[in-house]
Amino acid sequence: MDRRITWEGDVTRVRPEKEVRAKQDVNALFGVNGVSTPSKHLSLLVTALRPGEKSNAHYHLEHESALYGIKGSVHFFWGAELEHDLILGEGDFLYIPPFCPHVSYNRSHTIDAAFVTARTDAFEQERVVVLPELDDDRCKSRVSYVD
Repeated sequence: MDRRITWEGDVTRVRPEKEVRAKQDVNALFGVNGVSTPSKHLSLLVTALRPGEKSNAHYHLEHESALYGIKGSVHFFWGAELEHDLILGEGDFLYIPPFCPHVSYNRSHTIDAAFVTARTDAFEQERVVVLPELDDDRCKSRVSYVD
């Protein structure tokens, strides 16, 4: 049996120097993406909300997202009118389908909330659609704060 295969691109280690503010108004430590590596279909980053912060309402064009909670927790709202919600914390995984409007609120006023975030888009910041019409604090009174 012949086990030789071919591939494109190099194995690439990425060590970002600092966080930046992403288009969806979260702090981001951009790791693997189409800028930092030869990736064509994948991005991997760490996203964080500082104490009391929220993201803006947004969705991702044509791409799936997955999150894994590594610190703190957020109250996550989704749907056409952000009518659905759940709590996402350390050790939780979350799947977000393409085009799904969503917003996250850090549930703490004292600690960060952070997540490993993967997306099926190597150029994910180019395909974030911000939804200012849903950014009217409609979810704020429903947030389950921990402190």
